[in-house]
Amino acid sequence: MGLIPKSLKILTSDLQRLPGIGPKSARRLAYFLFALPQERLDFLSKTIGDLKESVTVCQFCRILSDTNPCEICADANRDHTQLCIVEDHMDVYSIERSGGYKGIYFVLGGLLSPAKGVGPENIALDPLTKRIGQLVKQKIKKDEPVELILALSPSTEGQTTALYVKEFLRGQFTEEQLTITRVAIGISVGTDLDYVDSFTLQEALRGRNKV
Repeated sequence: MGLIPKSLKILTSDLQRLPGIGPKSARRLAYFLFALPQERLDFLSKTIGDLKESVTVCQFCRILSDTNPCEICADANRDHTQLCIVEDHMDVYSIERSGGYKGIYFVLGGLLSPAKGVGPENIALDPLTKRIGQLVKQKIKKDEPVELILALSPSTEGQTTALYVKEFLRGQFTEEQLTITRVAIGISVGTDLDYVDSFTLQEALRGRNKV
């Protein structure tokens, strides 16, 4: 290791802090960056340096965006009676790629996990309540409640968070103002039942539909 230049050591160490990057991958990336032309390094450096200034957080849904409000929240053609709750920004991108959802979103910013020190105060419950209140006021003259769609991970943390959010909001809004649903958890098309875990199978059976 003594033969590795100090700057490459520092860069390798910093790259290891990125998600999914181990020591070997970090070293490869460090040497790859070193091999780039200086103008590419300058451009990359400027792009990273401008990141905090060019990207903002939508005041309504808390997604990362170029504008505030974001394009989704500002789109009058979206269904503002449907609010999909997700854990983070990447979940929004995944749902949008599917093309099947035309409502709006709210990024919770994490899942409850006492073992990791993540409690109710660490997720965006108050901003969520405020956002629902805004949507309820917009629909107050119509006989149609806002639908809150829980699209959280089917993990233990996701299930715990979904239950907590449901109970928390039921103390804030009436059934006439807010209805709470969750995305279905089931078996993927083409999957053999022998390979389905018991939790997913139980949830699929609970969420069965009439045919």
